[in-house]
This record gives sequence, structure tokens and C-alpha cells, in this order.
Amino acid sequence: MYSVILESLNAESDIRAVVGAISNILGVDKKEAVEKARNLPLTLGENLPENEAKLMADMFGSLGAGIKVSPPLDEIPARPIKDFKIKARKKGIPLGCLIWLMLSLMVFSYFASLKYEWILGQFKPSPGQADKLLQRGNIDKARKSIQRQLRAQPNDQELLILQGRFYIGAARKRMNTERWQSFGEAGALPELDSAIMSLRRAESLNPNDGSIPRWISITEQMRRALPEAETAARRAIAIDPSDTDNWNQLGSVLVDLRDISQAEQVFYNALRMSPQNAPTLKNLTILNLYYTKDAERAAGFLFSYLNQRESNNDLDVFQMRMDLATAMIGDFNPPWERLSPPRLPFEEYEKRRAQISADPNLRSDPLLQERLGLLYMSKGDNTTAEGHFIRAVQLDSKNETSRKMLAIMYLKSASYDKALGVMQAAADNNTRDPFFWKNIGVLQKYYRVNFSEASKAFNRYFALGGDSFEGRVRRAASS
Repeated sequence: MYSVILESLNAESDIRAVVGAISNILGVDKKEAVEKARNLPLTLGENLPENEAKLMADMFGSLGAGIKVSPPLDEIPARPIKDFKIKARKKGIPLGCLIWLMLSLMVFSYFASLKYEWILGQFKPSPGQADKLLQRGNIDKARKSIQRQLRAQPNDQELLILQGRFYIGAARKRMNTERWQSFGEAGALPELDSAIMSLRRAESLNPNDGSIPRWISITEQMRRALPEAETAARRAIAIDPSDTDNWNQLGSVLVDLRDISQAEQVFYNALRMSPQNAPTLKNLTILNLYYTKDAERAAGFLFSYLNQRESNNDLDVFQMRMDLATAMIGDFNPPWERLSPPRLPFEEYEKRRAQISADPNLRSDPLLQERLGLLYMSKGDNTTAEGHFIRAVQLDSKNETSRKMLAIMYLKSASYDKALGVMQAAADNNTRDPFFWKNIGVLQKYYRVNFSEASKAFNRYFALGGDSFEGRVRRAASS
């Protein structure tokens, strides 16, 4: 008895007919047959008599498939189908069934050409498939697909662009792995040189495609060749001024060149063309937050960016929220030195610390714990101070001073989740100190981006009479 195994398919194989034969022999639908054909080897039949095994092997072999029969068949010529006699068998596939399969394949091939063109797309590499691999980060698979296609079509513009993008992705991956903070001629990457060569070749084939100089600009920017990057970005805009990606790239290069005012004009031009363009909104957030230092304007762009789908997988979002909250917290509070206990001369500090530490009631007295925490905080030992403030709150849940000192330390160190937890605990105890409600509102709006909770906190702040920052809070609450 014999087994017939489908081992390989190649460019000469009649894929549609092979898939149809698999579907009929194994009794599966066409999609499942495609999946099986993509995961070879595949056993087509077991315990087959010699004549059936040879017939099946001949059938698939004629379709260009690589077939293995185990154990190997004797090298004898196949008998014509008409000489076979249909007999009842206890095992194997009936000969009549195999004859019917061969006849039906002709019909299926015609049918597949009309209805199942997608079958070929599952096996034949294409630029679209390579592009998807790049977008998913499957760099190695993308490289193999692109190189295989370029061997057949060495002057295909789309493939050359994809190859350039592959080298850009490989360079970025290497930079991230090696944590390179700066790079230029001294740290030039061969991947970037390869990207430029591939993209220049594509540009020579089609000088009217604006995406090519944009990718060249990106590569030159990564090489820190900023004048060349600017020239390429402006060439991309000249070719296609309606593409916001081209304007965003030019703006990015201008930021690196520290031409902030011109970069801002370029980004605003892109925003006028597409008000909800995610890259433009992110670029304007970064420019206003880190370069022009206009946190309030940056907030508007960041909130708009967070409404875009692209922000969901953006690893920069959390850091931008953190930095925005840091800028805003400073606008809504006096200097931290004014909110913290004053520094004491060393002798006075030691005298007070010794007195408190010697008190037998220290372990159970929340005020003594608080006083000791204030002493350590005045010295700058926030870690020890934190422990004493937490102990004071544990001994007296209504101790607002210790909570306020904890909140100040956490806000100052940008530990915003801890700060919110401490301040919310004070709010739950119906605190009447506007400090807590004001800063809860600021963090809820600019750090958590929770506008409803921010509004509740701001309204409570106003109900308590506010403080010297009331005008600033009202502006934030209404924006």
C-alpha cells in the first residue's frame, strides 16, 4: 500500500487546479484547501493500491506539483485510464472517483478562472503584500518578498520604493536597539546608504512621484544631512503640494534645523488642507509643547490628536500627556518652595528631630508623625518624609496637612497617579482646601484627559471660593 504526499508548488504549478483537486479529494472548501496548500507537505492519500497511487501522482504531477509516493513506485509506464477496471475495494479511493476527479478538474479550472482569482493572490508575491509586511513590522519577510520580486522586475518603481522603506525600517530598528541618541557621518548606517541608492533609482524612473523625494528626505534627516533633507522635502511639495505628508516632512526637517517659526507656518498650512490630519496635530502638539512653550495651545492640538485613530498605538502619547500636565501644574500653583516647609539651620533641625524622636507617643500620635515628616521634607529627604506623612494619615484619616505635603511631593516629582490618589482621598473626606480640587481638575483634564471628572473638580473648587489662581482655572474650565 502507498501514501501520496504533496511536497511542493512552484511558479510553474497550476495553483487553481491543484487547490481544486485538494478540495475534492479531502472534502474541504476552497479556502481550507488554500491553507493546506500553503502549509506543505500535505498527505493526499494513505493505504492506496499501486495503481491508484500512481494515478493520483500522475494527476498532480501533470499540474506542476512536486509529489512524493511512499514507498517509491516502480518505474513503469502508467496504463491508460480506459484499461482500469472498477472493482470494489475495502481500502483506498475507488478508481471511479479518481476518474471523476480528473474530469471535474477541467470544469473547475474554468470555474476558478472566473470566481477564484484570489487563489493565485494567496501564493504569488506582490508589492501590496510586501507593503503590508512592512507596516506590520515583519521586516525579514518583507525583505525576502521584495528581493524575490525585484529579481524578476529590477526596474519596478514601486518595488524600489518598498526596498528603500525596508532599509529605513531596518535602520530605525537598529537605532532603537543600540539606543543611539545622535548619529551623523561618524555613526552613518549602511542601511541608510542602501535606502538612498534604491530611492534615487526609483526617482530616476519616475521623477513625477512626490512620495519618492519625501522618503529621500526622511532618509537624509535620519543621516542628519539636514540641508539635503530640506531640499528633498521641498522637491516633494513642488511635485505634489496637496499631499499633507510632504508638508509634515518639511516641517519636521525645519524643526531639526531650529527654524521654528517657519516650521509652524508649514504645519499650519498642512492643517488648513486637512484639519483632522493626525501627523499634523501631533507635530503641532510637539512644537508648541517643547519649542514655543505654549502649553495651553499644545493642549488643544493634543486633545484633537487623541480623537484620531492613529493615536491609539502611539507610544509617545503618554509622555506628551505627562509633559503637558507638568507644564500646566506649574501654571496653576505657586512655586513649590512656597508650598514646602522652610529649610532650617542644621543645629535647629537636629534639635527638633531629637525632641520628636524621643517622645514616647511618637508611634501613635499623628501630629508628631506629621511634624517629623515636615522636618525631613525641609531637609530634602522626601523618602523618609513620605513614610512619616503616610503614617500620620493612617493614624488620622482626616489629616489634610500630611496629605497636602504628600501631594506636593508627588506633583513636584511628576508622580501624577500617586498625587491623584492622595488628593482624591482628601476629596472623599470632603476637604475644603481649594488646593486639592484645583489640582485634581488639572490632572484629570491634562493628564488623564477625563473632561467630565475635571469639570466636577473645577466646579467644587469654585464653590469653595477658589484661590489666587481662580482666573487661570476659569480659563481652563471653559476651554
